[in-house]
Amino acid sequence: MAYSELIKNLDTLRTYVRSFYIYGFKTRDRFFGKSPRTYDDEKRRLENYLNGYMAFRPDENGKVTFLSIDSRHTIHNPLYKIFKTKSFTAMDISLHFMLMDILADGSKKTLNQLLDEINDVYLKDFSQEMLPEESGLRKKLKEYEELGLISLEKDGKTMLYFRNSMTDLNGLEDALSFFSEISPCGVTGSFLYDKLPKNAQKESEVFQFKHHYITSSIESDFVEQVFEAIREHRYLTIEQRRAEEDRTFPNEVVPLMIYQSAQGGRMYLMGYRPNGKYFLALRFDYIIGITTGEVYSGFEQKRAEFEELRKHIWGVALKQNKRHNDTTTAHVTFRVHFEEDEKFIYQRLLREKRCGTITLLDDNNAQFDADVFDPQEIIPWARSFICRITFFDCSEKIIARRFYGDIRKMNRMYCGEEENSGEADDAV
Repeated sequence: MAYSELIKNLDTLRTYVRSFYIYGFKTRDRFFGKSPRTYDDEKRRLENYLNGYMAFRPDENGKVTFLSIDSRHTIHNPLYKIFKTKSFTAMDISLHFMLMDILADGSKKTLNQLLDEINDVYLKDFSQEMLPEESGLRKKLKEYEELGLISLEKDGKTMLYFRNSMTDLNGLEDALSFFSEISPCGVTGSFLYDKLPKNAQKESEVFQFKHHYITSSIESDFVEQVFEAIREHRYLTIEQRRAEEDRTFPNEVVPLMIYQSAQGGRMYLMGYRPNGKYFLALRFDYIIGITTGEVYSGFEQKRAEFEELRKHIWGVALKQNKRHNDTTTAHVTFRVHFEEDEKFIYQRLLREKRCGTITLLDDNNAQFDADVFDPQEIIPWARSFICRITFFDCSEKIIARRFYGDIRKMNRMYCGEEENSGEADDAV
């Protein structure tokens, strides 16, 4: 079978994007469960879609292929391209242009009228085998109705189809340019942005992002399904596969909210698992499939319970994952010193405190306090104030000992101090 550049199975290519860009660099022989031919075809597709971003380097295990994307210098997310190259049959593309042309004048036509015009005008010189069947045309019209390309209305017992008017995008150039790069479903804005004239696109390239998180874009279709299930209060059956494992992990959950990391852009589905009666967080980059289920009658109650839990979630860790119905928290506190001309430090504390509180002790000192399920999640953020922290403590003493122990290790590493045999690293 000849190689095709178009995508038939998005999930297969998504796996390779994750492997080349998110999970780390792999040689060809580390793609378990994939034939060499599949690997070569998918890699070739990626090289076509992401020309200029594919790179490789040799190591002791062979040639390692990876994606190299500097988000600081990338104006538009290149990963959206995998949503814009879907495969189609000859009849798919033919029916598209015929239907759009027939309905371009704003007329309303029945299914039989559309079928007769296609057969008698557009395909009159083709063989009988080329003519579309009524069931095939009906499916195509239903697909286009779901996509919003056409609408239908009832005239008695007759169903009439008509083409929806095009959206006027004038004045929305900058909004589309911004939305497509920062929204969880930014691929929608990217599709609309592609419809703008080239000069309008060029004039709207005015945004630069200090932190431009593009990897979550390849889960845009899953994100849309989750948002829809949240709006309709429905169950979701989610199939997950971890990076290094070939087996899948099904989870039936009620989605409540989507979290996105402020550090790396990774997205999580926060939901409730009725079978087990606990809340949990699922990584989007492990999801390989989602099936929408029935309406969950207790949605509002679980959403209210989760809102209470949010007051003690710093990242995504929930104590209920480890021990059902255990909502005990740990208290974390530290003090930060700043000079007269460093009020931006205090402003940063206020901006980034999340579920914590900030108390201004005096003109040059502020204190952070939070009661959280997992205090370890706060440590990376607290370390970013390391040279200004004058006091740190946690009710889980192992966290405080680890914090001070890491400082001692760093001091020995950079200052060359001798390790004091009488001083334990875990002493506070």
